[in-house]
Amino acid sequence: MSITLEEAQSLAVQYAPVLEEEHAILPEAVGRILTRNIRSGIFQPPFDRSPLDGYAVVAADIASAAPDAPVKLQVVDKLWAGMPARTGVERGQAVRLMTGCMLPPGADAVIRQEDTDMGCEIVQIFRPVGVGKNVCYRGEEYGLDALLLKKGSRIDAAGAAVAAGAGFTHLPVRRRARAVILTTGDEVCQPGTVLPAGKIYDSNTAYLTARLHQLGVETMAVLSQGDDLESLAADLRRYAGEADLILTTGGVSVGEKDLMEQAARTAGAEVIFHGIAMKPGMPTLFAVLGNARLLGLSGNPFSAAVPFELLLRPMLARMTEDPELELRADVAVAAQGFGKASPTRRFLRAFCKQGQVYPPEAQSNGQMRSMIGCNCLIDVPAGTGTICPGDQIRILWL
Repeated sequence: MSITLEEAQSLAVQYAPVLEEEHAILPEAVGRILTRNIRSGIFQPPFDRSPLDGYAVVAADIASAAPDAPVKLQVVDKLWAGMPARTGVERGQAVRLMTGCMLPPGADAVIRQEDTDMGCEIVQIFRPVGVGKNVCYRGEEYGLDALLLKKGSRIDAAGAAVAAGAGFTHLPVRRRARAVILTTGDEVCQPGTVLPAGKIYDSNTAYLTARLHQLGVETMAVLSQGDDLESLAADLRRYAGEADLILTTGGVSVGEKDLMEQAARTAGAEVIFHGIAMKPGMPTLFAVLGNARLLGLSGNPFSAAVPFELLLRPMLARMTEDPELELRADVAVAAQGFGKASPTRRFLRAFCKQGQVYPPEAQSNGQMRSMIGCNCLIDVPAGTGTICPGDQIRILWL
């Protein structure tokens, strides 16, 4: 018996466990959810420093400097970035500095080199600067124990840079979900091989692999199996303890060779539901098998794509604690119509721009060409007649 989409989503999320924490190196943490607050163990910057090439000075010494009456100071040291300050600056003295250098003790300002004659032993300075001018003070960006990254935030490149700047090499994040893809059917042939009569190329694997990658899921294995009960059950058992997700295509309808539910039960799975009151994707299967959650999808490409988006996205949002993976609904206006009535709840592929929705005419479950460029699904309620231009419609963003 079919259940509603909302019931199916609720059950799928209910059985989706939150994934464990792992410490990932910074590049691999990007795009993932932080599991703890990250606080600084240092000041940033760690010392008073110069943001430009110039001379560390006592501001009072050059208060009267002018182009026609330069102030002359003795240069007592020269520092490059990364060197510790070796001597202090007293009245009448200056230290030559490069960008990023530590400010020597006694100096309270930096005069940029463009306002000097860039002298080596004696430097002439042609304009004054105020106290604190051209100085980045210790802890100016953040202090000791400052909150750098908040638990539950999604790490981006800037977040990785902030962590690195505070000395971190790894961050505690939710680990990536691990998935296995199993395409089934005696009629399925792999791309790159000769296409025999009566066979079709497998396009589902390409779609599922690509979408899993976009959603941050690691694909452990990609398998293809004919319509053989024991072989299917063996493949399912093989990954029940390693994978978080097993995605299958084909074998979920009611034909003689639609064996996926039987194979899942043979492998020891608990079937949670089999059938959702919607088109496409009505025969979708969901089961629990060991540590894995099995999502059995139709063999028709669009019939597989729709429940993948509607069920897996909410599951992944819970498993990774990433709210950006949640489905996002919106209301838009049909820019062109759809001439078929929908006695059952139906989802149509479409492209939405500036609040206008354009559903392509080709909506066949076996076609994926018209899916190219689509960025949303139109959610058509059961009992809806034809969609006319100007109608308000509900969409789900892909």
